[in-house]
Amino acid sequence: MSGPPKEPGFDRLRRRAADRSDEPFEVPDTVPDQEGKRLLFSAADQPAAYGSFTIDCSDCSVRSVVSAAQVLRLALPSLHLPGLRRDHWSYMRCPACRRRAWVRVGLQI
Repeated sequence: MSGPPKEPGFDRLRRRAADRSDEPFEVPDTVPDQEGKRLLFSAADQPAAYGSFTIDCSDCSVRSVVSAAQVLRLALPSLHLPGLRRDHWSYMRCPACRRRAWVRVGLQI
């Protein structure tokens, strides 16, 4: 009763009955779903968690959600002019574009 010859190494893994590694991979003719997976796994419109900060940049128009420690790191040094500027009244580093710009900082409570 001698079975098939054992291969060295992974003794629990056995070869498949039909090894198709030499056959070319076939690309399906159908067009993949462009929005389905992107919409399912998108985090773009998710609300920020409680206690986190949002930073809206006037240069790149990106809204970033950061923690309190990250806001302190980005805000040193910074300039805040709430009476002179209406929308974006903090001049600090944007976490998205990494440039100094006028931003709006908000706290999610």
